[in-house]
This record gives sequence, structure tokens and C-alpha cells, in this order.
Amino acid sequence: MITSPQFTPPHTIELPEGGMKRLRPLFQQGIQVRVRDGTSLSEFLQDGLGVDPDYVRKRITTVFLDGSVVDDMDTARLHEGAVLALSAAMPGLVGATMRKGGYYAAMRGDITLGAEQGATETRGQMVQVRVKLFNLLIEEVGPLLLENGFALAPAEAQEFFGEQCPGLSAGSPDIWVRVLAR
Repeated sequence: MITSPQFTPPHTIELPEGGMKRLRPLFQQGIQVRVRDGTSLSEFLQDGLGVDPDYVRKRITTVFLDGSVVDDMDTARLHEGAVLALSAAMPGLVGATMRKGGYYAAMRGDITLGAEQGATETRGQMVQVRVKLFNLLIEEVGPLLLENGFALAPAEAQEFFGEQCPGLSAGSPDIWVRVLAR
């Protein structure tokens, strides 16, 4: 579970069959999740979400943390306000260059996350992180993120879930929801 043991999102929404397609823009702009400060990307995906380690190694090929390309998901760590973007293989030279541990990785040296950048002191407190998913990962990893709970601004909640999030106004604080996808 990503969230702390004592935290359960107060709203649960059931997504109708085929509803994941409607959430593509939400995943591409990113959703806020709670995670322990200092959690490695591997721990977040494998232990927090339950993603198979082989899937993480083979399918999640392009990873950005705070705008820097990540090659080692075991040393890159999440922190308050971090932005994590995950993608399956992208086409062309740009896709090959951005691929973690790829042949062309040397071409992007200036934007690659260094070991000293990825390491943060593990304090264990819960922090908010924005997670963005692209292409195939929306359908494959998205349901796991939704089920664990995430924060939405009231306008986002109304846009994507409408009547299932009643009583929200523009001045309301972010709400935490859990979505069950079929």
C-alpha cells in the first residue's frame, strides 16, 4: 500500500467498464499520491503498488524524476513534491535516447539523474508525489494507482468523476479518492 496504514481515502468511486480511457488526460497531467519520504522508485512500484519486478525492468523503459532521466530505479528516491513520469517504450531516436540504461544514454548525460541527486535521507514521513503515466502504462499501471488512493483538486474531481464527488466547490480543499476500475 502506498498510503500510511491509518490513512484510507474517504471517497470510493467505481469506474465503469472502459472508463480508463476517459482518465488518460488525468494520468498525463499526473495524480498526487502519498508515499514514505525516501522510498526508492523500485520500492514504490513493486512494494507499494505490487507491480512485478520483471514488469518494472522490462516494460517501464522511460523514467523521469523531477525532469531528469532515471537509469537506476533502486537509487532514485521520492521526496515531498517530487514529479515522477513513467512510460513504456517510446518510438524513434528520442525514445531510444531516453530509455533507462539504453545504448544511447551517453547522449543525454546532462539531463540524467546522478546518484547524488537521487539520494535523499529517509525520514519515513508521508509526503505527496505527483505520478504521471503515459501510453500503455495508463491501462496497465493506472488501475493500481487509482485503487491505492490519490488526491484531486475539486475541479478535477468534477471533470473526471462528476456526480460521484458531490458537494465540491472551487474553494474546497483537495479530496482523496480511491477508484476501483473494472
